[in-house]
Amino acid sequence: MIGQLNQRASVLAQTLTPDGAGGYSAAWIIVATVWAKIAPLSGSDAVRADHLESRARHKITVRRANIYAAGQRLQVGARLFALHGLLDDGAPDPLLTLLCEELP
Repeated sequence: MIGQLNQRASVLAQTLTPDGAGGYSAAWIIVATVWAKIAPLSGSDAVRADHLESRARHKITVRRANIYAAGQRLQVGARLFALHGLLDDGAPDPLLTLLCEELP
C-alpha cells in the first residue's frame, strides 16, 4: 500500500496573528509535506441561498505521523481539502486514513 502513496500533499495549519487593532489575521502555513493517496468517497449537490453547492468527500491515506488534526487542510497541487477526521487502526498499521472534504 505504501507504494500507492503517489501524490505529494502539503499539510496546512491555521495560525492567528494579532492585527494591532484587537483582532487577528488568519493565515495557513505548511507544517509538513507528505506522500498521499486520494480516493473519492461521496459527492452531493444542494441548492443553498439560490445557488448550487457541490460537496465532494474523499479519504486520503498517508503514512502514520503525529502531525494531523481535525481543522487542518491538505493541498495537493491546486486542490484543497479540509480535514474533518482521522481513522486510526492502531500502532501496528503504518498508515492513517484522513476523512476530508474538497474545498472550492
